[in-house]
Formats: sequence, C-alpha cells, structure tokens
Amino acid sequence: MMSEYDILVIGAGLAGVTAARECSARGLRVVILEGRDRIGGRAWTIEMDNGEKADIGGTFFSWNQPHYWAEITRYGLADEVVDAVHDPFEWACTPKGGELVWSTVDEHIEREMPLLESFFEPSYEALPRPYNPLYNEEAIAKIDHMTVQDRIDELGLSKDDSDLLATLMTTFAGAGPDEVSYVAMLRWWATAGHNYIEYYSDLQNSKLKRGQESLVQAILDDSGAELRLSTPVTAVKSDENGASVTLANGEVLTGKAVVVATPSGVWPYLDFDPPLAADKSEATKESLQIPRGGKTVGVIRGESRVFAITPLPGHPITAIFTTYKRSEDEQLVTVFSGPAMKDPEDQAEVAAAIRDLLPNAELIEMHSSLYDTDDEFTRGAWSVHKAGQLTKFQPHTKLAESEGRVVFATADIASLWPSFLDGAIETGLRAGREVKRILG
Repeated sequence: MMSEYDILVIGAGLAGVTAARECSARGLRVVILEGRDRIGGRAWTIEMDNGEKADIGGTFFSWNQPHYWAEITRYGLADEVVDAVHDPFEWACTPKGGELVWSTVDEHIEREMPLLESFFEPSYEALPRPYNPLYNEEAIAKIDHMTVQDRIDELGLSKDDSDLLATLMTTFAGAGPDEVSYVAMLRWWATAGHNYIEYYSDLQNSKLKRGQESLVQAILDDSGAELRLSTPVTAVKSDENGASVTLANGEVLTGKAVVVATPSGVWPYLDFDPPLAADKSEATKESLQIPRGGKTVGVIRGESRVFAITPLPGHPITAIFTTYKRSEDEQLVTVFSGPAMKDPEDQAEVAAAIRDLLPNAELIEMHSSLYDTDDEFTRGAWSVHKAGQLTKFQPHTKLAESEGRVVFATADIASLWPSFLDGAIETGLRAGREVKRILG
C-alpha cells in the first residue's frame, strides 16, 4: 500500500498523542484523527471569564502516578503544578441520621478514616502488586463478584456509616454503589499505597496551572504528527499488508498500522474489518465505563466556608467542594454531577442543586461538561469496571491485545491507574511498543 502516513491514530486524548509521539520517535509518519474540534478527549481545558484556565474533564494527578509524572519531568512542567485545592478544607458536610450534617474536617477524618480502612482491608492480600492486578488471582477471584454495596453490607455497619460509605463511593466512582465493582475501588486504594492519606493525595493532589491541555499540547508538539480535528472515523480495516481507516466524509487513509485511542465504549461504533475479537465485543456491550458523568467548574457568592460536601445518593450532585476563595464572599467550586442531574450544562438546574446544599449560594459563572452514552466520541464517561469484569475480561491484558495491525490505547484498559490520566499515558506508551513489534 502506498500512503503518505505510516501510522493512523484515532483520538487526540492523552493516550493518542502519547502513542503518536512514540511512533514518530521511531521514524514513522503519523497522523492523528480527532472527531472533536479540540484536543484532550476526556481531558478538557476551558477559560474562565477572568482568563484563568480550568479543567472540566480529567484534572487531578500526583507524583505517585509514574507515567504522568515522567511527562511532567520530560516537558519541564513542574513549575506549572499547583494544588488541586488551593485552600485546605475547613468544613465537611456528610450523611448522618438520614440527613446532611456539618462537621469540622478533623471530626470528619476521625469518622471517615477507620471506615475506609475497614472497607479496603483486603487490599494488601488481594493486590500486593497493584501494577499487576491479577498477581494474586486466587484472592481476587474470591471478591471480584462483589459490588461496592455488597462490601458495605458485608461489614454490618450502622446505617449512618453505611450511608457515608455509599456516599463516598458514589462520589469517587460517579455511579451508585450497586453498579460499581468493589475490586475497581480496591485497585485505587492499593495503587495509592493501601493508605488513607495517600489515597486522597493521589486522587486529588495536584493539577496544572494552564490545564491538562498544556501537557497534551506539549506531547502533541513533540510528536511532530499531523493533527486533523473534526475528523470522525467510521471504519477500521487491516490485513497482512497494512491498514486503513474510513472517515465520515468517505475519505480513506491507508498506513502500516492503526492505533485506536478512543474510549472503549466507542469501539462498537467503528466498523472493524475483520470484526473485533469476541471478548472485546462482549466487554464493550457490558461497558467498562459508567454511563454518564458531568463536571462543573463554577463561581459562587454567598458562602464563606471552605468546604467539601458529599450529598446522599440520589442527589443531582455527587460532590461539591471549594477550589479556592477569591474573596470572603466569592469562591471557585468544583461540582461533580450524578445521574439525577438532567443536564449538567443547564445553569439553572446546577444552581438549584447547589442552593439545595448551600441555601445562600448564588452561582454567577459556570463551565460544564457531560460525557454520556449519547456522546459519539466517548459513549460513556470515565472507566469504572463492574463486578466480575476484571477476572472475566482482564482488560489490562486481554482487551489490550492488538488485532492484526490494529492497536488499542485508552485509560479503560490500563494496568496501574485505570480511568486516570496516568492510565491513558501508560497505554499510549504500550501502543508505541506494540506498533514497533508489529512492524518489526
């Protein structure tokens, strides 16, 4: 096959641009085909009214996430790293007695820490090597059938403590405790060192001053790849001689290999020839992603406390917290919306949900995202596996396997930090190695 490209990469998120750079570094000609009119994928940087950058997609990271931190080092971005929460929380509002109750952060930690330590107690035995989640497959097999709710029920806690755990897990996962794998949550705890302090540190430690777009752009620039925005792909074909993709406008591009760097939920909507392997097809029908997730960065007035609120399950908001105070009466907040939020991009609905929690708060500015099954470029939100999926599908190995000259890269199939920014980079690096193996 004759082509001006060697490698065709589908998707300009962190996984895609990393794979493109790795392929370019091996002397291959690369084009990145991105369906949206922007780079970043599930990491999305916007500009606030005052010119400040903010992320309404993937945001947080820590130096305990090795693939991500290596990229920070590579591109000299350490001076761009800022605290995810500029002002330390002073107040927490959590379920107690069937309602939300305010407490000091110290009081909240005194209650929450032993609960989480008990909830995650099997961590050391089940996941002694978090980068290899099936290292102790026998121990994992005993608990992989469990949902988060199953584990909560197993502990025999008081209703107050059960409600708090259910609320916390809904906040972390973005889905209800009966929808999420216990092992999926256990992996996050284990990867964070089986430790309460490190857990919160890794999940919400740092962010980039100019947003995730600054790292994605740095990797993209380094790759030297051609970027085509607003270029959806509809079909992927490969044989022993090469590979090709068909664009939505009917154009066909050919190359030596294709890297599919989309969320796994998109795979069933691409016409693969030959068809995807049976395990990939089955996994994507079940979905490795939560069906819906939204994030809002907003500015509120009328609330002076520096706070974190985790509402009861079923509330339109799964979490809201102070990012930093601009003044005594004005602050930047981060809001995660749950299934009960009909439209996270509707300012009136978001404002009403915030007032339900903070009656004096006025929402004066907001920027929101929504990732759901109707989004043709994600077909769901971030990846949180369901009960049984780790042992059944082994996403980090079996679902990550190449098919012919088609290679896969997405945080959904990462080994170490699945669903995180670090996991996206890990799989992009792996895709580069796999392309080298295929081409010889």
